[in-house]
Amino acid sequence: MSIAEFFDHSCDIYHLTEDSKSPGFNLPSSPTHDYPAEASLKGVECHFTVRVGNNTNLTQNEPQNDYAARTKLNLPVGTEIGLNDKVVDCDTGLSYTAVTPPRNIRGHHIIVYVERTREQKAL
Repeated sequence: MSIAEFFDHSCDIYHLTEDSKSPGFNLPSSPTHDYPAEASLKGVECHFTVRVGNNTNLTQNEPQNDYAARTKLNLPVGTEIGLNDKVVDCDTGLSYTAVTPPRNIRGHHIIVYVERTREQKAL
């Protein structure tokens, strides 16, 4: 199987940006982190490795349950992705956060572990 056949999904990648804002009232500015409205990289070919059971966690909380899943994401070499970047699956619309830095696998592809939570938050 070729690497082109391996990448059967597509995703959008949002790079985490840092800004400095003052809350007002003559207080000093503090850094804030947020994702831009437009994706930094759109339609990137990828492959989400989904294993049910091993990487999912369901916790019963009030007012709703928390569902978290850790997934391995395979991307082409040279894709710009970093820690805490937001990844959106184009097929399902699910959002993930990169929890590990990218690891180059023999110049063939890169692997990033992404985590899905109920809401997007920087780690």
